[in-house]
Amino acid sequence: MMFESLYPELMNDLDERDKRQLINLVNQFFRNFPIVENILITKIDKNIDKQKFNVSMLLLCAGVEYFYLNSSKDYAVVNDYVNIAKKELGIHRSKYINAILRKMTATEISLDELNSYNNILLSHPEWIRNKIFSYYSKETAENIIRFNQSIPSLYIRVNNFKTSATDLTVELEKENIYVKKVDHFSDFLMITEGNPIHSRSFEEGLFYIQDPSHSLPVLVLQPKKNEKVLDLCSAPGGKSTYIQELTNNKTKLYLNDISQKKKLLIKNNFLRLGLDYFKLTFQEAEKFQSFDEFDRILIDAPCSGSGNFRRHPESRWNKDEEQLELLKKLQLDILKRASKYVKTGGIIVYSTCSIFDDENGKIIEQFLEFDPDFILENVDNLDAFKISEGMYSVNPGVHHFEGSFAARLKRIK
Repeated sequence: MMFESLYPELMNDLDERDKRQLINLVNQFFRNFPIVENILITKIDKNIDKQKFNVSMLLLCAGVEYFYLNSSKDYAVVNDYVNIAKKELGIHRSKYINAILRKMTATEISLDELNSYNNILLSHPEWIRNKIFSYYSKETAENIIRFNQSIPSLYIRVNNFKTSATDLTVELEKENIYVKKVDHFSDFLMITEGNPIHSRSFEEGLFYIQDPSHSLPVLVLQPKKNEKVLDLCSAPGGKSTYIQELTNNKTKLYLNDISQKKKLLIKNNFLRLGLDYFKLTFQEAEKFQSFDEFDRILIDAPCSGSGNFRRHPESRWNKDEEQLELLKKLQLDILKRASKYVKTGGIIVYSTCSIFDDENGKIIEQFLEFDPDFILENVDNLDAFKISEGMYSVNPGVHHFEGSFAARLKRIK
């Protein structure tokens, strides 16, 4: 995401504690700035939204830090932001900011008011809210939006090629890292205490950091040993490494991604986990060409990312409906292209991290109308996520994981 690309530059001189605080502030800002803006306008100064951009942003950042970061529940936040304003904006504007922030800290805002229904709705752009409420029941839609406002848990996927969940748990505890099992996803553990990222177990490739729901497409794919499998949109390698873990590193795995810049990232992930792939190419997925036919093809299609609005709250605000229309065309084009390279009797799994049906089931419907040589096929042991014949979804408002979708298509002739 766009702010993640800025983190290295911003955090070069920060220690681990300050780095975590910065990331937390950025994420909380994108979850909550419309709520803070509404509070400031309705209770403090109705003209706040008419101020210059840098003034408004400074006020919103201060409000987010004051209301949503526990470490900032004192008047130090006022002094900090007034000092920033003096340095960056001058004395005149710093006086205005000082007045607004002091009035803000003197105004009683209860936790119930912060988390009120109307405020929670403000946390997502209107067009996204409308789509969520059009696809789901009122209860589920509200649960999705509230889920997106919560702080994500950290999950790891056990690398069963090297270890087991039991053995990994023991190794992590030696480094004061504690975990618990995850419902429905037997290869995953949730971190309850400690930071696994700098652990010896991470360096040794005993696990991969991944949300459990992102494994759904591989579980639907059901890869087998000695098959030729193509991961058409493979970076950073999370799903494709899981394919090899499930097959004891015995799949003849072909990888493709549009971005050659991610070559090192993909290679390093496979190397750290002790896994292999056969070939890596860098082609646009909708124009993919190969002399090979495959037993199985995995498509992790570019999408709105609407299932990941909790973990990546900034992505709610950097897309619009026009971009979504372009994505839907691309998704169908990629699926049509992949269909040229799967064997008769072979499997394509089309997947997204979206909760919008027009990127999921509607794409499958259009594809089946286009190509009658494919049918939807069910898989075993995934009934908790089955939404219709051959289609599976992890719903944040139902399952309390990030969102994911996968459809299993079988070529019959």
